[in-house]
Amino acid sequence: MTSPKAAKKLTIVIPALNEQDKIADTIDGVLPLARELLDDFEIFLIDDGSDDATGAIMDDYATRDSRIIVRHHAERRGVGAGFKYALSHAKFDAITLIPGDHAFQDEGIARMFKAAGAADIVITYRDNQSDRSVNRSIQSHSLRFILNCLFGFWLSDYHSMIIYPVKWLRQIAVDVDGYGYQICSLISLLQLGLTHVQVPVSLNAELKGSSRALRPHTYLQLGQTILSLLRRVPIRNIDLSQVPSDAGRTAAR
Repeated sequence: MTSPKAAKKLTIVIPALNEQDKIADTIDGVLPLARELLDDFEIFLIDDGSDDATGAIMDDYATRDSRIIVRHHAERRGVGAGFKYALSHAKFDAITLIPGDHAFQDEGIARMFKAAGAADIVITYRDNQSDRSVNRSIQSHSLRFILNCLFGFWLSDYHSMIIYPVKWLRQIAVDVDGYGYQICSLISLLQLGLTHVQVPVSLNAELKGSSRALRPHTYLQLGQTILSLLRRVPIRNIDLSQVPSDAGRTAAR
């Protein structure tokens, strides 16, 4: 007799800063897929100090679906701050972050939702980064190479969408609130030996203009994050006996 399949229940975090032209496209892409592919879900919309109509658009969606919760920040606090708020209030065992700038194609989000529960961590990787600007492409490939060499996990991507296990992520001390939050969280969890699968996703066409990810303070923050990981600072007192004895890394898909 086969055991019943675990229900797909997911907390989804969508942060945005001044994305009034994109946030509706993002939500309109995620919401139907969540309704179709997940057994249950909740969506935290994080308005990170926007001074345009982003927050108002989020509030409008919350009036239409009780599973949507809006969190407004009076000033910009960074992606990590909004994610940590949602993590502390999440009612499901798995959580993911989807950018509010409509960065990812719906087909990739669907693949991620379908993979939920296939391993402790579902790691997506962007399969069309060469379509981005030269600077962004070089940055992404260089960061991945450095992290793979330093930590030895040999992932295809460290900064795409990820489904994390809430139980374990709540036990990781992550002091970074910005760009490095996800990298710090992911590597800390992988260091525990949790299983993972990798799923391809594609980016939508990138808007012209400068990217916040290329600012000098971002590089400084990433450097500090990597140093803290090398010193194992993010890992607190975790009962490793609770980690499955057969935990390991699965092959990329």
